[in-house]
Amino acid sequence: MCDYSTDNCLLHTTDYKSRFDTVSYLQNFYSGVDINPSEAPLASFFLEKTVQILHDERNRFGNQKVLEFGGGPNLSASLLLAQYADSIRFCDYTQSNLNYVTDWIEQKSTVFDWTNYFESVLTIAGTSKEKRIEWESRLRDALSRGGLSICDVNDPGCPILSGKSDDYDIIFSSFCLEAACLTIDIFNETIGKLVRLLKPGGLLLLVMVRNESFYYVGAEKFFCLSLDEAKVKKALQATGELVDIHIDSVDTRVEDQERNTMSDFDGEMIIHAFKTIE
Repeated sequence: MCDYSTDNCLLHTTDYKSRFDTVSYLQNFYSGVDINPSEAPLASFFLEKTVQILHDERNRFGNQKVLEFGGGPNLSASLLLAQYADSIRFCDYTQSNLNYVTDWIEQKSTVFDWTNYFESVLTIAGTSKEKRIEWESRLRDALSRGGLSICDVNDPGCPILSGKSDDYDIIFSSFCLEAACLTIDIFNETIGKLVRLLKPGGLLLLVMVRNESFYYVGAEKFFCLSLDEAKVKKALQATGELVDIHIDSVDTRVEDQERNTMSDFDGEMIIHAFKTIE
């Protein structure tokens, strides 16, 4: 049996249900930048690129349905997606993360306060902070229309991944696949399954950390599948159904790597591509 007290044992799959602390995750990765994400280079890169891609490519994809795959409790990208689509199907592996999103939709007082973070997202998007309430309302409406679901890349019968083909205008996933997929084969298969769910002409948008093998949430150390640009591009090309594949990367600063005790990634990637139109 694995000894969780040693660094030799990384938590994964079902451990998320009992060992992943949603509140600690938000405190670890978002409390430090909740006032201004632009002060954190990687958060800024992710948000700026997402804003740019959605704006520049808005005439290429439809505006009805989004699948946010493995969203966790993070709603920063959801806020942007809701301005481009009527419905967001939000899914995650852990019920605790979904419960947290439900609590935010229902405006319960105990959830993480995204106010300052969202206002900074609006600034990055070139929109007045006074629009926050309106944007949040659109997000709540989109999530309510789409619904929340459990997903599991390691389950061959995952209902979300086995769903209707050609169903979504946008499929978005951030900081999920590298943490969820136990092997490169599962990663490749998951990319293929996600592409199958895209409508012809639909947008696949992925955000990933590069070359990460672990990350901490509180005292718990979780597994990550180490991925880089070449591995991701190979998986996308192998589907035979994607065109205009773009991968943008940014390296972590040396000083950030030296003081980062929560993970070992060396950069971030944002990937977008379109499904072929038959």
